[in-house]
Amino acid sequence: MRIYFDNPLATRENPVCAYESTRVFSAFCDETRLKVLELLRGGEKCANVLLEQVSIRQSTLSHHMKILVESGVVRARRAGKRTYYAISESGAEYAEYLLKKLTNTINTQPFQTSLVTQNISINQNYTIKDGVKMNPINTNNESFAIMADTSCDLPAEILAEYGIERVPITYELDGAPHNGGYWQEISGKDFYDTLRQGGVAKTAQINPEVFVEVFTNHAKQGKGLIFIILSSGLSGTYQSAQIALTQVRETYPDCRIFPIDSISASIGLGLLAILAGKKRAAGVSVEETAAFLEEKKHSCFGLFTVDDLMYLHRGGRLSKLSAVAGSVLKVKPILNLAPDGTLAVKDKARGRKASMETLAAQFKRSIKPGAVLDTVLVTHTDCESEAAALAEMLKANADIKQVELMLMGPIIGAHLGPGALIILFEAGMSRGEYEGRFY
Repeated sequence: MRIYFDNPLATRENPVCAYESTRVFSAFCDETRLKVLELLRGGEKCANVLLEQVSIRQSTLSHHMKILVESGVVRARRAGKRTYYAISESGAEYAEYLLKKLTNTINTQPFQTSLVTQNISINQNYTIKDGVKMNPINTNNESFAIMADTSCDLPAEILAEYGIERVPITYELDGAPHNGGYWQEISGKDFYDTLRQGGVAKTAQINPEVFVEVFTNHAKQGKGLIFIILSSGLSGTYQSAQIALTQVRETYPDCRIFPIDSISASIGLGLLAILAGKKRAAGVSVEETAAFLEEKKHSCFGLFTVDDLMYLHRGGRLSKLSAVAGSVLKVKPILNLAPDGTLAVKDKARGRKASMETLAAQFKRSIKPGAVLDTVLVTHTDCESEAAALAEMLKANADIKQVELMLMGPIIGAHLGPGALIILFEAGMSRGEYEGRFY
């Protein structure tokens, strides 16, 4: 099972790879899906309307809508018992961009997104990008900006200490808009109590226009920028950054802007922002720092469990039947951040105590025998006593120098609900090695 926090495309490891192109263009490779897209051109429609107008069975429509939504060309939203579908403007724009890239016989260079750092090698204080020698790297305390979206869950004092700027992912709580970051406009207790009382929280990704403005401001100044973003496997925000960067590079082709797909969430991407701040303080260039983060992110692990499956259902991540059945049977899924940044079910347990024990056991499996972990973060959604108990379990399973407890912010917390427990840490292996080793 894959769980998404909004409407993303496929993994962003290579935006023009055959895998993602297949995911995107699959939306257009069937007569029924083309009919659905034609209907959606007239505006948002619920599944029942589509079912009547396309004249197919419910199961067949569900199959086609799953492909359309996973392609990113169509977005879905739940309202009560109904699902509504509409064309995703940013998804359609990205599909158009991919088509142009794949069919352009003049410029066959790869799509230059944040992963341009993978095409950068450091050699004698020069960067080599696509075989072309660029300007010398400034290793003398170069001043470049570091930004992160508000899902990083970093408090104001940490942001100030490392010089990290924050761009808001907005959310609504019972229809009231919020634009603040880590508990700036509402306390964590009040937020999660509102959810407990039946309140509804919704989040929205950062749109391309915001990124265009931010990127353009830095490009005009000739200033480097690293922007660390919520996993592309959980949100379409990184896709928006890709679209914006392409647009800005048309005017500023030599801009030194690096959006980083964190393939993580919450303090997982906050950790990357802190590491970037340390690199900058040590005088490392923006190019080298970006390359470092692209490598480091693969060894940042996340494991978690939720207390109430209905929050995943309300956000459209789990069917009502599965949520109700799981709640009745007291099934608690153990999930992890997969190598592509999506969330995947790693294990299951029945009951709260068993879920915490299983979570601790999965943690032990994800670190190499004899490894010493510097810091492990236990993040929770307003269940501090259980988080403290989990921390003690982790200490019993590994050699850990420091365990810190943190209250998760509203962006990810809105989708997990009260009572979620999350473990974030840097392991001695990559996520890919972990998956290959045990599964």
